[in-house]
Amino acid sequence: MLRRVAFPLSLVAAIAVAGLAAAGLSAAPTAATSPLQFSPNFPNGPYYSIVCSFSHRNNDDPVVFPGQAGRSHNHTYIGNRSVDAESTSASLVGGETSCDSESDSSAYWMPTLFVGQNDVVPFAAIVYYVNRSREKIAAPPKGLMMVAGNSAARTRQAKGVVAWTCGAVGGTPRYATIPACREDQMLQLQATFPNCWDGRRLDSADHKQHLKYAKQGRCPSSHPVAMPQIILIVLYPPVPLGSQVASGRFGAHADFMNGWDQAELERLVAERDFLRR
Repeated sequence: MLRRVAFPLSLVAAIAVAGLAAAGLSAAPTAATSPLQFSPNFPNGPYYSIVCSFSHRNNDDPVVFPGQAGRSHNHTYIGNRSVDAESTSASLVGGETSCDSESDSSAYWMPTLFVGQNDVVPFAAIVYYVNRSREKIAAPPKGLMMVAGNSAARTRQAKGVVAWTCGAVGGTPRYATIPACREDQMLQLQATFPNCWDGRRLDSADHKQHLKYAKQGRCPSSHPVAMPQIILIVLYPPVPLGSQVASGRFGAHADFMNGWDQAELERLVAERDFLRR
């Protein structure tokens, strides 16, 4: 039986900062009452971050299979505690959250990690909102849904989209499949979401065409609205080789459904320190 360990959010936040420092970066808190962490030095841009604990898991996917309970492979959720197949962006807003910012009731989820038949509960996750654009950015719009990675992948995916690593937060090397980390290291899944929106659709048939990834900090003319790039880093205990996520060896991915207090999200995106280039 896999032993489960619970880390307090304060400790995971400290690990996040230590990991950034090990990578030659820095993180400085805002006002003492805010759980958000700000820094101008995240790779390719300033960021703010939120720490979230495990919420729940089920076989639902309100983005890919809305209203179809039990149809999906198993998912692990952080953030909003009520997510199921019936959830919508509107139903999330103001809900109870496992994140350390009460303003963020968004849903973030990824395929459940298994060691044999045992599910692995993550220690926690860190959600980074990073300004990687050379253009003026806007907050992710109310109601936005998006997916990073391909659950149906049967070959290696681009490591800039989804990747696994061991050790310090955001560290290297990155792997396309789950590595065997040392006992004193955390296993991490990193999923990087698109950061250019077409300005019209909140979702699309394949859940991807309404969004694109910026190239060299610029959005394509077809998707002209630059947004913060959401980077989700999920922290797990080390697992043995042969462990797999529910979507298969190469099928790592993550989903996002916007449940923010939209006014607060827009304020954060407009924060002077966040936008400084």
